[in-house]
Amino acid sequence: MMKVLLLGEFSGMHQNLAMGLREHGVHVTVASDGDTWKNYSRDIDLSRSTDKHRNYFLAKVLKALPKLSGYDVVQLNCPKFLLATPNFNNIIFSFIKKVNPNIFLGAHGMDPNYISYALSGKLKYSVFQIPPIQNDPLIQNLKKLVTDKSEVALNDKVASDVKGVIASGVGYYLSYKDKYPSKTIYIPLAIDTEQHPYVNTLEKDTKKIKFFLGMMKGRVVRKGTDVIRGVLEDLQRKYPNDVGLTIVESVPFSEYQKLLNGSHILCDQLYSYGLGLNGLIAQSKGLIVAGGADEEVYKLIGETQNKPIINLNVGESLMLETFERLLDNKDKLKELSLKNRALVVKHHDSRVAAKRHLDFWAKQI
Repeated sequence: MMKVLLLGEFSGMHQNLAMGLREHGVHVTVASDGDTWKNYSRDIDLSRSTDKHRNYFLAKVLKALPKLSGYDVVQLNCPKFLLATPNFNNIIFSFIKKVNPNIFLGAHGMDPNYISYALSGKLKYSVFQIPPIQNDPLIQNLKKLVTDKSEVALNDKVASDVKGVIASGVGYYLSYKDKYPSKTIYIPLAIDTEQHPYVNTLEKDTKKIKFFLGMMKGRVVRKGTDVIRGVLEDLQRKYPNDVGLTIVESVPFSEYQKLLNGSHILCDQLYSYGLGLNGLIAQSKGLIVAGGADEEVYKLIGETQNKPIINLNVGESLMLETFERLLDNKDKLKELSLKNRALVVKHHDSRVAAKRHLDFWAKQI
């Protein structure tokens, strides 16, 4: 039986991938910090307590090392897979590479390689192209990563030493494809579609269309949800009998899911090529999803027929017109809902993603 170690976590990516791999008969171990406060399940806990001395975390990692060897494949969620300094990550990476023959890297977030590429202006969408937030402390700190020699050195070493890079977003894919063309692949984010079954109550004769917008405190401008909110509120004022609008900010996930289940259309985010995890979950539930829908996404997943995501990267006036067209074609929304579910099952289901990972690993090994 093939043995795989998934090291690190990103929004449940490894948790969902592990589930899919197990259904393919793979023995999987997930070792992570649960993506900090999100606390995703894992087999080996590598979380770091902020109220304890760093030696406590060091001891925890050293104790776990024997359990991190002897795998056919190890996949890291990012170059800095431990919540520690680049130097400490480098030491642990060197050990893992020594005791495991095949290491792969996930490209799912803002590491120095991606940030450097984004700052070069080569991407159509990135947070570094939104003028109002360039003085945001988070954005400033991200920019500093590309001048931090230890962060850059770790990223370069890991990316150079691994046998392949698997990106879950278009921007991340393009940044690594530019530097490591022969070993970079795009595999979409994985979710368990069976865990999120179809719940949309849309019918051909539905009168009031229920829009849903989730806003995260501190990320409103970065995600463009302030712009979407303004357009949705204009839409509701113009068509009060046709539009229901639910807007929430930083609510617990369970409450978020309950409110989502009672909606018809989810507005996800702007300034991105494709959807985030919440958008994919909504699609799985059969909601019509509006957000990033760049043609590059469909191209990379090989989808030529079913393109149901409503593109919101069009400016405010065209966004309003897009929503108005949905209201003008209420009888067709049920079909669009089913197409959203079909797309995510075909390309994002954890079993599908697992098979694509297995094929890529075999090819690179």
